[in-house]
Amino acid sequence: MRVIEGERVTKYFGGLAAVSNVDFHVDNGEIVGLIGPNGAGKTTLFNLISAAIALKSGVIRFKGEKISGLKPYQICRMGVSRTFQSVKVFSNLSVLQNVMLGSLYGAPAGMSDADANSEATELLEFVGLSNVSMIPAKDLTLANQ
Repeated sequence: MRVIEGERVTKYFGGLAAVSNVDFHVDNGEIVGLIGPNGAGKTTLFNLISAAIALKSGVIRFKGEKISGLKPYQICRMGVSRTFQSVKVFSNLSVLQNVMLGSLYGAPAGMSDADANSEATELLEFVGLSNVSMIPAKDLTLANQ
């Protein structure tokens, strides 16, 4: 099943095509990297997916539902968000609490703290950080943050 896909995704800044007729998809269970030189349009593509900027043309779908044209908060509530290269953690909260906040942000109404704790624990195990879950996030290395 395709989790996210784009067809003929295009964005111009003035006369410059930052992203031009890009087709992509990520299937359920895949981990995908996007690489390319500076100016290749990587950040622009992520901004288009999250609706931080508007498409010129094309369509983006999440789980088969069109998300292009929606507001960023609507896309986030569906479960799509982005991160930034600048690391921003809640330094005095534990690593687990930081990830729990991420689980709760934009979550469907009614997600309990216990559900967020369970999800955060699973995610920390997945990325190999379960052994540091209780330390303050500020004490992690930059790479682990």
